[in-house]
Amino acid sequence: MNKSRNTQYHKLVRKLISTERTELLKSVFDPLKPVDIANILLQLKLQDQLIVLENLEREISSEVLNNLQDSPSILGEIVKQLSPDRLSDAIEDMPQDDAADFVGLLDDDEADALLECLPEKDREGLTYLLQYDEESAGGLMTPYVVAIRKDQTVAAAVKEIQKFIKKEGFELFYTAYVVDEYDHLIGTIGTTELLLAERNALIENLMNPEVVAVDEDLDQEDVAKVAKEYDLVVVPVIDKHLRLIGRITLDDLVDVIVEEHNEDLGHIAGTGDEEVTETSVLRASGDRLPWLLVGLFGGFLTAIVMSFYENALVSLPDVTYFIPLVAALGGSIGIQSSSIVVRGLATGAIQTADVLVRLWKELRVAFLNGIICSIILAGMSWYLTNDFGRAFTSGISLFIVVCFAATVGCTIPIILKRMNIDPALATGPFITTTSDIIGIAIYLGFAFNISFPSLLNF
Repeated sequence: MNKSRNTQYHKLVRKLISTERTELLKSVFDPLKPVDIANILLQLKLQDQLIVLENLEREISSEVLNNLQDSPSILGEIVKQLSPDRLSDAIEDMPQDDAADFVGLLDDDEADALLECLPEKDREGLTYLLQYDEESAGGLMTPYVVAIRKDQTVAAAVKEIQKFIKKEGFELFYTAYVVDEYDHLIGTIGTTELLLAERNALIENLMNPEVVAVDEDLDQEDVAKVAKEYDLVVVPVIDKHLRLIGRITLDDLVDVIVEEHNEDLGHIAGTGDEEVTETSVLRASGDRLPWLLVGLFGGFLTAIVMSFYENALVSLPDVTYFIPLVAALGGSIGIQSSSIVVRGLATGAIQTADVLVRLWKELRVAFLNGIICSIILAGMSWYLTNDFGRAFTSGISLFIVVCFAATVGCTIPIILKRMNIDPALATGPFITTTSDIIGIAIYLGFAFNISFPSLLNF
């Protein structure tokens, strides 16, 4: 549904709710898909959201709640208003991996109460998935996976697959996974190969033994990298004993990519994990404030650096002309370098062992850009001060600041990656603050501590 259409439906729904025309309200939602209804709910107040959910069929309502998982703060407010029985109905209608994500959004007490309302089979399955970190392969996977034995015939395997699909309600089936007598994943066989093969042929002779799988504890970002590198639509998951325990489907992989992208953008912008749909002022403030405090503290340290040169600045006020320029340019250089490195680390194009190679490249880029910017700054300084020595000093100091900022922007993300810290945290306020403090210290240090012969002045 396009944006304008969504807005029209939003206005219509609000009007029907306010006039209590529930029957007409139901008919409005009949042609819409659950994802479209979820998008409409994002624009409504809590009480109106609850009214809409009450007037939807159970299965549609469950799918709508599932689609709201991309906006956990809004979903959390809705869930607080729903009874455990209503939530259990929604859980039963969801794919088990989505159901586990849904339960993971609840408080421990709420989750326990909800699990108690579920049938034993569903409760055991969810409990099993909830043991994994939600951002791991185990947390992403669904335990329902088609596995056939290597010693089976094609006819027996097809019969078993048909039985499994009828029982679990698979909508799409691309690949069957082949296991040995100990459930170790040893190969794959595609749907096409099974359909074209002789009925009495052994699976062992038809399977592809070059199977790509991920460990249950692998981080979701790395799972997405594996899927991208090997062009996988579905990713099998194995445990520490190499046994097949589940699969990660394409929709979950796409969700991971989008989630990681938005997370990195939030860190770069200094908004933390704040959602676009965030309605709580206090929560939004909490996401942004720490980053602002980093900048505030950095500004304070910069002020301390400048205070050391208080008397000198009073006697030579022209030095202050270019302090904002030096700080801004140093920050920009640092952000450019760190953004390239963070993106490379996220895609796998840059490895942590590449720090020296990457640093050498960034230093060469900074050297070239630094020379150009330094010459321009020297010209600006000479124009304003008519002091060639001062102009030369300004140009040299800017060149050093640019090289330093590039070094910091390149190395810090790689260091954080080696420490198992999200390298996106290295960008934004952290890089700019560091560049400001050191950059201004370098600029003022050169301006007041390095002198040139009077013959340079004219």
